[in-house]
Amino acid sequence: MRRRPRRQPPYVPPRTSARLYVRLLPRHVAMLRFLLEAEDNLALPTVVDRFAAVVRLTYAPDAAARVEGFVRDLSAVCPEAAVCLRPADFGVANASPLV
Repeated sequence: MRRRPRRQPPYVPPRTSARLYVRLLPRHVAMLRFLLEAEDNLALPTVVDRFAAVVRLTYAPDAAARVEGFVRDLSAVCPEAAVCLRPADFGVANASPLV
């Protein structure tokens, strides 16, 4: 049996990940990790400063709206949770495929 050719090109992943820095209370860092896992691992949390409880969220650029919505909903549960830094892009084109 012959295979049919693909009708659309395969998904081209972005070359860079987007980042967002969130500040919250140290006791809520574990809850943040748990909630991110419940959201199908929406972002990868990394604790940058354990004393100030600054967490870097690394995620796919396609999921930016979902991550922003997640942080907005998180601030309803943890009122002190706030975005403290949104790094700018470094000018790397996400549209070009890796060669």
